[in-house]
This record gives sequence, C-alpha cells and structure tokens, in this order.
Amino acid sequence: MQLLLVQASFQPKLEKEAVSFIQVNRLNEETRLFKENDGYEEVIISKVVNWINTASPSEGVIELNKTPIVSIMKIKMKDGDVAVIEPAYNCVSENHVKTCTIADGEVIYTRNNKKVRLKSLEFYDWLLVGWKYESVGSPKDELLEETLYTRYFSYLAETYSDFIMCPKIDKVERLDGDTRRHIVHASALNYSAHHGDAPFDRIYITLTDTPENGVKINKVTIQKGISEKESTIQCRRES
Repeated sequence: MQLLLVQASFQPKLEKEAVSFIQVNRLNEETRLFKENDGYEEVIISKVVNWINTASPSEGVIELNKTPIVSIMKIKMKDGDVAVIEPAYNCVSENHVKTCTIADGEVIYTRNNKKVRLKSLEFYDWLLVGWKYESVGSPKDELLEETLYTRYFSYLAETYSDFIMCPKIDKVERLDGDTRRHIVHASALNYSAHHGDAPFDRIYITLTDTPENGVKINKVTIQKGISEKESTIQCRRES
C-alpha cells in the first residue's frame, strides 16, 4: 500500500525581494522563466508570491508518489534555496487499484523538506495554463503610458521628483472634440516607499496638451498613505 505524507502544519510566507526567479515547466517541455530584475516580470513574481502567502491550507493528504504532473514551478531564492509548487492529487484505492485525479484548485508547496497542501483557485489556474499567456515584456499599452508620463513628468516641479513608480495615464479627453488637443489625467507612486515600511503616496496630475501652448500643468494632488490594495492596483499586480 502506498504511503501518504500527513498534511504539514506550516503556512508559507515569502518575501518578493528574496526571490531571484520563477520557472514553470510542463511535461511537453514547454518552459517559461520570470526574472526578478525584469520590470514587467517582477510584477508577475509579486502576483505569485501574493497567491502563495494568501492561500488557505487544505485538509487533503499529500501523495508521496503521485501520477505524472501537468506542470511544476520552481522558485529560486537569492540565498540559493528552492521552493517547488505542483498540482495536488486526490487518490482512491479499489480492488488493489489506485486511481488519482487532479484536485481542482489545490497545489502542493515544498520547501526545506516541508510540504503543505494549499487552496487557491487563481494560483492553480495560473500554474496549469495561465503562465503561458503572460505577455513577453511589458504590454504595449503600459509602454505607451510610461512614454507619455515621462514626457509630462518633465514639466513638474522638482518637488515631485520622487513620483516615478508605476506611472499610469488614467484618462485622456479631447478638448472640444479636437483630435490635436487633449486633457490628460495621470498618476504614479513615490519611489522612496518601494523598499521602506511606510505606505505609498500617490500623485494625481491633470494637464492640457495642445499644439499652440504645449503642455500646461493644471492641477497636482498628493494622496498620502494609500492602502496596499490601491498600490497593488496602481502597479497592475492583481490578476
């Protein structure tokens, strides 16, 4: 009779800054690498780390010798440590025949010889197929927003020089229907809070951009201490 490993009693807790890269492999030899030093892929790493940290422990057992897996993820830490995540299976034995089926919404997390079975439907779906559809490099709309924000940012006073993180063009409106004249609403976070304990501040900029007058800043507002959820949305880290 095949042995089973009892559910481990620990909750994974990862720090995004400790991750060097994430690699996902499938049985058909498809693979994808997400690197910590890539601006866009760093956001994907943040998303994966958040799924792991917020997943719920499962009461299911962990099979020592399960059927071949569909895909497997390896998380390489900067200290050389490696965590492994793979789909979980449910197995039943009948007439000495063991049948295993993939457990919908559940994964197995292994690190330092400790294993835990976790529930996270979003993470499970991403592990099976979602990673294949992540953009290679930043999506075009994000690159366009960054380009526009950089252009407009140069018109701000030096007082706001720290607001360069996760720039977004929130809204663009034509002035009187003219395709050459626009009102632009933009926002970004303060970079200095990136590695600190304090919450982010967010800048909101409203400006006009016309051929005759160029760029004119109309209004600048600073929102102090935004929530973690708001900063996550600003940086497009939600799935």
